[in-house]
Amino acid sequence: MKRGEVWWADLGPYRLREQTGRRPVVIWQSDTLTQVLQSVLVIPLTANRQRANLAGTAVVASSPDGLPEDSVALAFQLRAIPKSALQTKIRSLSEDELAELELATDEALGRVEPEKASE
Repeated sequence: MKRGEVWWADLGPYRLREQTGRRPVVIWQSDTLTQVLQSVLVIPLTANRQRANLAGTAVVASSPDGLPEDSVALAFQLRAIPKSALQTKIRSLSEDELAELELATDEALGRVEPEKASE
């Protein structure tokens, strides 16, 4: 379990305006914290490509080894989940995907002004 890996996770039951259920997530906390904590910070993914127009998002490409379709990482929905909610590793992000998600996180946290159009 390392930063930048994409995993299938159980995000729990339905909550209004949040990604829930079984879905892919990106592990986003430091490897040092992951080793000592029972929870992990993750960024959920959605297959709704229209979300890519929002600030605080990054595209994650499909992969033959588990991610069925291109997805959008929703950095503005960064959250902590129990490690036990992580089910199966899908793959690691590419360097380009990591860089795009770093920028998306900075936009979501207000460290940089978004360049993307908002909804």
